[in-house]
Amino acid sequence: MRRLSAPALLSLAETLPERERQIVETVGQLRLVMGSQLERLHFNKTGKAASRERAARRTLAHLSEQHILYRLERRIGGVRAGSAGHIYSLGPIGKRLIAYWQGHGLVRARTTHEPGTAFVRHSLAVAEQYVRLIEAERAGQCELLSFDAEPACWRTHQSRQGQRVILKSDAYVRLGVGEFEQRSFLEVDCGSEGRAALARKCGYYVSYYQTALEQAEHGVFPRVVWVTTNQARVRLLVDVCSSLPAEYWQLFQVTLFAGAIAALTGNGGDNSPKLPSTVHDKIY
Repeated sequence: MRRLSAPALLSLAETLPERERQIVETVGQLRLVMGSQLERLHFNKTGKAASRERAARRTLAHLSEQHILYRLERRIGGVRAGSAGHIYSLGPIGKRLIAYWQGHGLVRARTTHEPGTAFVRHSLAVAEQYVRLIEAERAGQCELLSFDAEPACWRTHQSRQGQRVILKSDAYVRLGVGEFEQRSFLEVDCGSEGRAALARKCGYYVSYYQTALEQAEHGVFPRVVWVTTNQARVRLLVDVCSSLPAEYWQLFQVTLFAGAIAALTGNGGDNSPKLPSTVHDKIY
């Protein structure tokens, strides 16, 4: 592993090209990102598709060789996917750079390890939602005000029994849509959790809603937008949410991955799965 002295790290932190710094910050924010996702985010203005691919390949290879990024052993899409199919996390130097940029000083970095398959799959699905929101912003559909991934999006509160509870959302999203601001807790379901786990997570949101902490600070409680993989999972999630007391149905919205942008921008319309309600025709 390459080691940098403090002066060398400070020099690197100040001289790293802007696009490379943005790539490192994106990986630090999202934890795991595919090469193709980084290409869509940071090389969208680099000429034709072949030119974008070459530029992304060179840059990501350079950052990996410098131990700023760490390229996982597994890849997505098979051997023909090339660098676009590689998965990147922060390397040891990248972790130190992020800590320095965030004002934590010249800390030591923990050893990078290979995460499990389920964690990789879920992290990449969350990263994809971020990429699609950036692309929606470029298309003029919304303004991405903030996207707080884990653990920045977590909320801590006390249960009624006085126990410390951490609500671990997958992301907290703020969007400017016309004259309005849409706030959402994002839950990305990849189909691996059972009904009991889904019900437990929904219960955590209800518990947090009952504290009124979010409402007191921001004046509103964000919608909980569940995005999932297929119609069977949509039906399961709708059933789980509608099993809650009726006054909490309005907290939740369920959609497929393809409908996530519409749901997050508040434009779900008739394509959004509905929960039963005596007051609300659809979930807001």
